[in-house]
Amino acid sequence: MRIEDKLLPAGDGRKPFRLWMTGSLAVVMASLCTGRGVLDDERLASTMRVVRHSPFGVTETVLRIEQAARQRGQEVLAKIGSSELVLVLASSVGGTPVLMTAPDAVPDVPLTVQVRRNADGGADVLMARVGDAGLAALPDTVAAELLALPGLLDRALS
Repeated sequence: MRIEDKLLPAGDGRKPFRLWMTGSLAVVMASLCTGRGVLDDERLASTMRVVRHSPFGVTETVLRIEQAARQRGQEVLAKIGSSELVLVLASSVGGTPVLMTAPDAVPDVPLTVQVRRNADGGADVLMARVGDAGLAALPDTVAAELLALPGLLDRALS
């Protein structure tokens, strides 16, 4: 496994305060967007990391990721944004996980992939940082899907 494939620690490594699986778009939107219904780019920048560079543009990259996810039995629960797209993947067991590290923490959605245009005309693909404690709190199938996400991205972008 390459170093960039490891899920980097997030927060202080403690067990999440709250975890739930949801198919509710309202919960996902509240987790990813500001009160104005716009992506919270500042928060996303602090919780996401570039894991792949795609030679394809944003639209083609997103289509390829969607197709690869469906081939693994996962659906796209939400697609948010325009120039920078955020895909929220649903687990094959249904819904997507939402984690909170503390009562006042902003919820994180770990099965999220962000695709943004890069300077060479391709796209950068980012995914959420999830610590070991957050990973351990997830149902086994969901944790396995999260760990398999870099491989899914490799297949999608080859």
